[in-house]
Amino acid sequence: MIEAIHVSIGIGNVRKGDFSLPEDVMIDIFLRFPAKKLAQLRCVCKSWNQIITSQPFVESHIDQSTTKACILYHPYRYRPLELGLYSEPQEIGLYPETKKLTFDFETLPNFVKLCNPPFATKLIDWNIIGSCNGVLCLCSNFDLSVIYMWNPSINKYMALPKPFYQYNVRYLGFGINPLSGYLDDFKVVCISANANAEVYSLQKNSWTIVAEGFPPSIDLSRCPYDHPAFLRGCVHWCARVSCYVDSKCPWLIVSFDFADEFFEKIMLPDNLSASDSNKFLNVVDGCLCVFAAVDEYSAYELWVMMDYGVVESWTRIYIIEKPDKYWWPLGFAKTGGIFLQGVCEHGQSTLVTYWPDSQTFTCTCFPLELPHIPIQMLTFVESLVAPVPRHLIGA
Repeated sequence: MIEAIHVSIGIGNVRKGDFSLPEDVMIDIFLRFPAKKLAQLRCVCKSWNQIITSQPFVESHIDQSTTKACILYHPYRYRPLELGLYSEPQEIGLYPETKKLTFDFETLPNFVKLCNPPFATKLIDWNIIGSCNGVLCLCSNFDLSVIYMWNPSINKYMALPKPFYQYNVRYLGFGINPLSGYLDDFKVVCISANANAEVYSLQKNSWTIVAEGFPPSIDLSRCPYDHPAFLRGCVHWCARVSCYVDSKCPWLIVSFDFADEFFEKIMLPDNLSASDSNKFLNVVDGCLCVFAAVDEYSAYELWVMMDYGVVESWTRIYIIEKPDKYWWPLGFAKTGGIFLQGVCEHGQSTLVTYWPDSQTFTCTCFPLELPHIPIQMLTFVESLVAPVPRHLIGA
């Protein structure tokens, strides 16, 4: 990738004296810096700025950051805003300069509080729609038409224009068009109460109506423990067929393709879709998966779609049993565990890790005093990607 960076930005003819080290060494050094420091280094000289802002370098930096991705957590609909990063024990937190917090970093070295977004005061209560290439998409739960994109690593953000159907917004999804070849081709899909749908493109900075709209007679999940899952250029939601007579209506997954901008249904296994229990969507090892509650929420089944789009490939991998009354799955650890939110021995909200091989649980008291408040978890990586239309960068 270093050679590709050289060719792309043409630094083979850099003037003598611009660097005190060979070019490939400079690039290797830059790739080791966090995004916040790289943003500062851009101001040193034009040649450094040229390297750091080139798409091959930004892509290489994201690839490197992905190997040490952190978990972004936040309490659902909680005020004041709270954002934090959790890295697994062998990892180092992304923001060591924030170690001046009230909780003890000597005993909790893997929790880091993240700064609030600069637009935090404009959100009465809020939600994270998704995370992609180091950029978060947030919205107000009070008014779903109030939407922001924000890169907390470089503190750049964009307030989206209001969608056409701003008074009837019910669901949102966030992702990127993988076929464009750009790291910042972010899109947001907005679904209104009357099944109209529209797509916002960051690069066009405008909304476009989806001609065929949203599939009729389908309700997407609005469970606070669930959030849309982005995979293969599509955003996915747990959904249920609308039913006013029988409460046992089938569950399914609805996806939206950000490249071709259309909705599609993905069916669940018959014995899973007939269950009345909640379903939580996630991604594991590049595969779509569903946590399904069973036995009055004392256990969860993990189902994985081994071959994307092939209904017959749904496979039940684990059954997680826990006697506590209130707990729910959150996501996956890189070390093979499954994150849960539960209650620790002190009665506080706790990050619990379930280890499938040994069928055991380990608890880490959460650094925020938020007992019984649902917490969302998403994978987060540092990046230099600015959530700003390219024609406005530097304007």
